[in-house]
Amino acid sequence: MAAFLFLAQLLFLGPLVVAADTETCQQLRNATKGNFSVQVIPRMYQANTTYQVTIQNGTNTTANESRALYVLQVLSPWNEPLGQWAEGVSTANCSSVDTAILNSTQSAANWTSPGTDVSSVVIRVYIIFPEEPAEFRDLTLSRAPRPTSPPSTTRNSVPTVQGSSLFLAVLQLPLLLATSTLLS
Repeated sequence: MAAFLFLAQLLFLGPLVVAADTETCQQLRNATKGNFSVQVIPRMYQANTTYQVTIQNGTNTTANESRALYVLQVLSPWNEPLGQWAEGVSTANCSSVDTAILNSTQSAANWTSPGTDVSSVVIRVYIIFPEEPAEFRDLTLSRAPRPTSPPSTTRNSVPTVQGSSLFLAVLQLPLLLATSTLLS
């Protein structure tokens, strides 16, 4: 009997959860640029690094804010999903993109970059308010510039050339004086 109840819950509640994820993903399509900020620590992209993504929603004050959802995605320069969201963060698959979904009491999530080294990633954050259009912000993390090789320590040849020119001038002066006395 307990197995039947568990199976019935799974059959009836499963489609409701999928429908909620599908509805959330559909709301992302009509999102407009939002007026909130996103902070990511650390600020430079590196492979195999955990980042804390924090949403600061200080400008959007509505009656529905307590029921808002924060939706987070990370994409490569080729619009491919990258990395993994931390365990314990609710996730959905929105158009083949691993998407973190936070409620309004959660304003941060941890994301771990993959082992592959890419030039940059785009972190896209959406805020979905009930009965209002969704808003989004993009934040790009670029890879830190690679250090250049130190300058070589070879001897500079300019002083040598200047010194040899001076030597030739000193040698030519007596010859020029001797030639001028012979001609006069």
